Amino acid sequence: RKYGPLAAIAAAQLVVVLVAPSTAPPATSDVLATSALTGLSPSTPLTPEAEAAVASGEAVVLPDGSVVASDSAEAQAAGVVGGDGGGGTGAGPTATGPTGTTATSPGSPTSPGTTAKAPGTTTQAPGTTAHAAGDTAHCVGGRQFDPKIEFFAPPCVPGKPGVAAANPGATSLGVSKDKITVVHYIPDYGAEVNAILRAQGLFYDANNARIANASFQKFMNSKYNLYGRQIDIKTFQGTCRTVPPDQKCLNAEMNRIAKEFKPYAVFFQTTVCSACYAELARNKIVTFGGAGFSEEFRNALKPYNYDYGMSSSKMSKLFAQWWCGSLAKKPAAYAGAQNSAQDFRTRTRQLGVVSTNDPDNEQVIKKVLYPALAKCGESVKGHEYFYEQNVATAAQQSQAGTAVMNSPQNPATSVVCFCDPVAPQFSYNAATNNNYWPETMFATNQAMDVDSTGQTYMGDLACPQKNRGCAFDGALGLGQSEKSVKPADLGGIKVFKAGSTAAVPLQPLIMEIFWQNYNMFASLLQAAGPNLTPARMAQTAPTLGSRGGGDSGFSRRAFTTGELSWTQDVLVTYWSKNKTSVYNNAKGAFSQAYGGRRFGLGQIPTGNPAVPTVDKRG
Repeated sequence: RKYGPLAAIAAAQLVVVLVAPSTAPPATSDVLATSALTGLSPSTPLTPEAEAAVASGEAVVLPDGSVVASDSAEAQAAGVVGGDGGGGTGAGPTATGPTGTTATSPGSPTSPGTTAKAPGTTTQAPGTTAHAAGDTAHCVGGRQFDPKIEFFAPPCVPGKPGVAAANPGATSLGVSKDKITVVHYIPDYGAEVNAILRAQGLFYDANNARIANASFQKFMNSKYNLYGRQIDIKTFQGTCRTVPPDQKCLNAEMNRIAKEFKPYAVFFQTTVCSACYAELARNKIVTFGGAGFSEEFRNALKPYNYDYGMSSSKMSKLFAQWWCGSLAKKPAAYAGAQNSAQDFRTRTRQLGVVSTNDPDNEQVIKKVLYPALAKCGESVKGHEYFYEQNVATAAQQSQAGTAVMNSPQNPATSVVCFCDPVAPQFSYNAATNNNYWPETMFATNQAMDVDSTGQTYMGDLACPQKNRGCAFDGALGLGQSEKSVKPADLGGIKVFKAGSTAAVPLQPLIMEIFWQNYNMFASLLQAAGPNLTPARMAQTAPTLGSRGGGDSGFSRRAFTTGELSWTQDVLVTYWSKNKTSVYNNAKGAFSQAYGGRRFGLGQIPTGNPAVPTVDKRG
């Protein structure tokens, strides 16, 4: 869902590389914590005395009011009674009224150490403090508002939304007694990209984003309990080129936003500028909207960075579990049959991996994926390619990547792409033109699994020899997106229409992307309670509980202990080129294995992956 606009660019066959991966902060970035993957150092080291205090379990409050502590000490410092800092129960004001619940929906998996309750029950996590009694007439089925509008409506909190309520006043940067300031940063993708987006009807700037934001703001302020405060969204049109990123200009613009608006949070929907998030974190500003980052990256910026999607770390672990349990040591049954001299369908699988060469993405592959694969004796044996964000070398890189995978002595029979949705256009093109037909696999938290994206892989760029078939015809993999629905059934469209009579200003998937980010953010604000600070928001995030997953038809979302990425499970999914998409009625759509059941870590079935070969797909 995150890359509808970029997928449209590929559909128009823009022959440039517009990859938008998460880019880890360079070694000189002023990141606020140490990353386990990149080895970044804190910008403001603690004194030896402070370090000793943290090590002994005490919380250290810095001059700016932020808290450095172990999990248990941070819970106490954030004003939480009895916080245990672990087990997924979290601490803080749980949101339960007479019919409230923070439990999972029926049939959904629960995180370790939690207990699922039946709908309509009252659940209070151990060691938490419930809100004072108040009006719960606004709640529906234990949720803050009708989940028919948005399935991920947060748990019910007593107290009438949208009315004045007691709060401590200015508790943090961008927070006053009556307002929470948020800036929505609209990136400038450059003249070439913007021209294609306009032609496809997918361009958005501050003008039409402002219309969407006005309705979303109205809905949040009327439905979420914000303790007397109102969310105030400032829509800001960026002036710096984002693809490729003009980092010097972007950093200056992030600092300009910090200085002029002094916001509590910035919403920036991209994956191309992780250094931007680091710069905002340096200014003590919460960020959300960045996709494709590792959990280690988010924790390096804790408590200032969130995303409603899945972390690349968890996606890597899930793929390794799926590979080891269902695919390893078996013939590559999903490979293409176009090259009779190199029929991989009869060969034992040999995995190849493609990702970007930015530090965060590359380190996740090497330090998370590879050790997980090694548990079942799997090695890529040199079949890895980390591509560079370089427009000038797109064709050369595609050829080089194919050569690495299709090595003469031991070619990869199966190639998995941890990619954005546009880069595969070029790799599929090169593979086809080199008569190389391995199993096409993906493990995506960047929208390779959305129907409108998959349809572009049937176009001329990704499929240059249509008479022989497309590289994506037999594709299969793991995706975080939910099954396609009609645009009118998307939460973002329903919420917009609930708050506005204006025409929907953006394409449905873009509306959904915007809304799911706002929904996550407003839910976190509500869970944090009246004493709102970034540290408290991070600490109370787990009290939102777990919702969805399993056979519910929705992803499972939960902020488990130590994680700042909301989505926790995947679908095993595959491409059906002749299937009609429910979303846009066009040819080509994803189908789901196991009846559409979703799986988290340790839950993917072993044995054959329940995916038909390409000749048996609809």
